Amino acid sequence: MRESKAELTDRLRREGRWDAFKKRREELKAGGTAASEVWGAAAEEFPSLDAKPDPGTAPKADLQALKGKPPVSIVQAAAWAFEQLNCDSITPADAPSPGAWSLLEWARSSIATRTEFYRMFAARIVLPPQEEARQVEKERREHKHNRTRRLFGHRAANTDADTADLIDRLLGVVTSIRTIQLSLVDRPLVR
Repeated sequence: MRESKAELTDRLRREGRWDAFKKRREELKAGGTAASEVWGAAAEEFPSLDAKPDPGTAPKADLQALKGKPPVSIVQAAAWAFEQLNCDSITPADAPSPGAWSLLEWARSSIATRTEFYRMFAARIVLPPQEEARQVEKERREHKHNRTRRLFGHRAANTDADTADLIDRLLGVVTSIRTIQLSLVDRPLVR
């Protein structure tokens, strides 16, 4: 993805290379480069100082470590890749499977593929824990509802979960009041 002129200007100023860029741009103009091409030609000579190397020129990882690793589910591979996206020290030996390594390499290859990775897998990675939390809350409310039914018998059979929750809180208050009363009985009176 190519930087806009404003982005390039801001980056070169941050890097302290803006004056050198302007000088090179003027040299290209004086050398006969078309005015419409001067900016782009100069920009190619000033890549970002912290830019990652082109994937085509990056050294290839030793993939021998992946041989013999069993496959994992796509959700497991995506979850592993998600956790490793910004970790530069990961090697193929760290991957749970060849597919997980491949998915990580694909997701890292460009901003567009990273965006596509998030679009495809975020729901599968993030939503299961949320669904699990909802299930735990549902079970907690059902447990309270069942306890209310046991305490009040058939009269509580038709109560909903909110009513059961209210009754449970009221029972907690009653228990607290009894505890306070008992502790007051055991204290000697001070005159």
